[in-house]
Amino acid sequence: MQVNDFLNVELLGNRFFAVKGFTEALHRDTKKLVGYRINISIQDESSDFFMEMFSASWPFSVKISTTTPSISVEDMKNNKTREVILKDLQVGQFNGKLWFTASDILPVGTK
Repeated sequence: MQVNDFLNVELLGNRFFAVKGFTEALHRDTKKLVGYRINISIQDESSDFFMEMFSASWPFSVKISTTTPSISVEDMKNNKTREVILKDLQVGQFNGKLWFTASDILPVGTK
């Protein structure tokens, strides 16, 4: 069995809550905005990772790879938590650290 066998987004479940606020994700060299990072709480009781938190204080925030997310930066400033859909969620590892990325963050009720 390989480490990558555990890097399966289905293990995380499908019920996520975004926690207040985005932080900017900048290109390492150009410092231009390439997306946002958001803290996510896993709230799927069937997940082995139920109640785990992907947050900026850990290396587990989720990078949203768009500069115009469907849930706006302003919307997230005004909400403490919000149930969300992480479109095209992916998980991987590099140099022993996990990374999480999604193409967009959507309000529940959209696909």
